[in-house]
Amino acid sequence: MSNHDQALGKWPNAPLALVLAQIRFDPEVDTEYKEVAARLKSALGERFPAMKAVRQVTLVFGNAPVPAEESKANEGEVGRELRSDDNRSALRVQDGVMTYTTSLYKDSPQFLAEWRSMLDCLCAAGGVKVLRLGLRYVDFIIPNAGKVPEDYFKDGFSHSTGVLGEVAQTTFISHEYPRGGDGAMRVQYGRGFALPSLPPDLDDGSVQIPPALLKKYTDGPSAVLDIDRWRVDSRRLQAEDIAGEFQRLRDDISMAFRRIIKPEAVAEWTGQPA
Repeated sequence: MSNHDQALGKWPNAPLALVLAQIRFDPEVDTEYKEVAARLKSALGERFPAMKAVRQVTLVFGNAPVPAEESKANEGEVGRELRSDDNRSALRVQDGVMTYTTSLYKDSPQFLAEWRSMLDCLCAAGGVKVLRLGLRYVDFIIPNAGKVPEDYFKDGFSHSTGVLGEVAQTTFISHEYPRGGDGAMRVQYGRGFALPSLPPDLDDGSVQIPPALLKKYTDGPSAVLDIDRWRVDSRRLQAEDIAGEFQRLRDDISMAFRRIIKPEAVAEWTGQPA
């Protein structure tokens, strides 16, 4: 298990804040969320002592009344979430989807091994028909004194063009790179003057961000780098095959990350001379 007071990953000053893996699959009788949650709890209960219900809530706008039976159905349990007591890792399972989110990350082999143990529970009765696989890495770029976030990236990636005659103080860019028949990669970069925070779609009910990373911020500009790699599928795969697919997604993210950061950034985050 990673040290709670250290940065995530092998680099001592790594900017990594959160890692998320998700599989979407065609739900079947033996993959109903309650059955999968029971298997996960039995196998991983020591890691995830708490298990809570995931509930769906419907918001109604306007004056049209909602039938009582529909309201009751829409506010019922739709899944289960296993969560660590330190609130640093969560494993959510619903019919047709399983998501693992963590801010405790020693290195990619350990993360992928943990995810593999969860896939084993999902596929305990055989393979599942995979619909979509996704892996997401979120980094908080908190510059050292005298630097700005753009100093960590190669020219052309994160610089504002100043089209209005001045350089913007807040910047957001989003690029999606198709991978042919192998899904896509989305790279998002947001820059501003505040403590970094998770993207809105991850912020609600997510896990706690590493305190050691947040303590690095004092004032000035900071940025969030969000790399999301996914692929669609339609095959019935076993846990071993699915784990192999996630390894390929991870390798693609790692290659993209290395291609956009400067050697000086690597030196700072690894603690080694450039």
